[in-house]
Amino acid sequence: MTLGDITRRGLAVAATAALAALVVAAPPKTASANQDTMVIAIGALPQGIDLDKHVSPQTWSMGAQVFEDGMNWESIDFPFSTGDAWDPSTIPGFKYPDYMGQRTLVPGIIEKCEMQPDGLRAVYHLRKGVISPWGNEFTADDVLWRIERGKATQAINNFLEFLLSMPGQTIDPPESGGYAKIDDYTVELTSSRPMPLACKGLTNYYNAWLDSTEIMKHATEEDPWGDKWVATNGGGFGGYRVTEWTAGKRVVMEANEDYWRGAPEIKRIIYLVVPESANRVALLKQGKVHMAEGLSPDEIVALADDANARGVAVRGNQSMWMMINNTLPPYDDVKVRQAMNHLINQEAIIRDIYHGMMNAWQGVMPSTYPGYEEHLKYDFNPEKAKALLAEAGYPDGFDAELSFDAAVSAMESIGVLLQSDFKKAGINLSLRKLPTAANSDNVMSKQGSLALWTDMPIQPDINYALKLVWPTNALVNYHNFSDAKVDQVLQDGQGVVDAEARIAAHAGIQEYIHDLAPLGWIGEHYFAVGLSRKVSNFRWYTTQYYHVAEMSIAD
Repeated sequence: MTLGDITRRGLAVAATAALAALVVAAPPKTASANQDTMVIAIGALPQGIDLDKHVSPQTWSMGAQVFEDGMNWESIDFPFSTGDAWDPSTIPGFKYPDYMGQRTLVPGIIEKCEMQPDGLRAVYHLRKGVISPWGNEFTADDVLWRIERGKATQAINNFLEFLLSMPGQTIDPPESGGYAKIDDYTVELTSSRPMPLACKGLTNYYNAWLDSTEIMKHATEEDPWGDKWVATNGGGFGGYRVTEWTAGKRVVMEANEDYWRGAPEIKRIIYLVVPESANRVALLKQGKVHMAEGLSPDEIVALADDANARGVAVRGNQSMWMMINNTLPPYDDVKVRQAMNHLINQEAIIRDIYHGMMNAWQGVMPSTYPGYEEHLKYDFNPEKAKALLAEAGYPDGFDAELSFDAAVSAMESIGVLLQSDFKKAGINLSLRKLPTAANSDNVMSKQGSLALWTDMPIQPDINYALKLVWPTNALVNYHNFSDAKVDQVLQDGQGVVDAEARIAAHAGIQEYIHDLAPLGWIGEHYFAVGLSRKVSNFRWYTTQYYHVAEMSIAD
């Protein structure tokens, strides 16, 4: 899935600023730091943490505490140079997932995955003794139930099966074309077409496995798959379970003492809603919370010399761009789109707004993914932009409107800079600040004209990353791009099993898309949080989350 996919519409509207005072005045057990309780300040609660229904930054960070990975990438040392003020490698125990090299898959609750060389058959061997917080063991029945849930509700899991070229259905007895139970701890997958990502896809966050026994206790005739309960409980096999969900205020999670990796050292997590990022920073500095999400680059840098807290910014796989509706005039003209890219001053955005917590990028997939081709053809050049607009029939420019997420302060700063620079070529850009959900709806409806957007393809695979965004009518093709050559290349490449041949099957298509300027490139910004200096073993994962069960809090 994707970082914006189906996305931030799942975020609830932020609570009032008065909540900040409530947070500060909360009882000591609720809002003060100690070794067995981690307090995390966030801007708002998501609509839910059901990974078949919800996608948002808070869905990921909160959901990661209750769901467990099937498998994951081997951990390595941080491979990038970074700013001293927010260097994650200075955190004791910090490691980075080797999703770039993809050399080793580390078992999770799927202990082993076997795939035939032709990709037509795979076998999942489930780890025995994985117990949910409700006392139920993870079995093959849970795997098959989740596939059936996705198919029945046309949920995200059903879409994920398509992206991963998986069968997307269950079968009994095991013949061909689906998931079949061999025994309680073995599931066989068969398909008439290759499934190159059958094993690697187990690292995908949206391949979260659910405790079907517990969830079905909460199902009703009107809600046969327990959607209402899953939204605020998750129902996974992770290190924690939700014990309180108070809309607009907080979520409390308690440790799963039967967690298969061992009972977490941190016994309780409290997610506190603090709408204003300045208040989140203040609580962090005062030692009243251990982590603050959703901070601006300025706020991250300002923590450099703080005795209690540090800024953390991790280069990963997310990107920001300007969505351009390719079907609306004047944006249906490639020269207009190229001109707009020559008016985006990436250097200034990276230097002045992100303080280096962003990379220059004009790609059509993350630069950290295998097979990425670098193209930086659109330099900041207002004169060239004016010439292209004249060729397109707009020598005097035109009026345009750019929408952005009001909750992301960096977006407003970018919008102001774009407004000034676009004027240099005659484009009169008005800015429209929208609440998170409204901006998401504007983009995801595919009806908007221009909007700033953050997203990422979760799976580090060339076909997955491209197929998510670029085929005609793709779910995340918010810009309405359509090209027959692109469609054909992605269709032909999806079944190639060999890693090198898979990349070769897509040769040249990235530059081809790049030259058509289907969007406005901003850059690859880093995952950033404010973190207490008492916290160790903080680690970043590729869907912009962390696992509290791995962490420790010093005395």
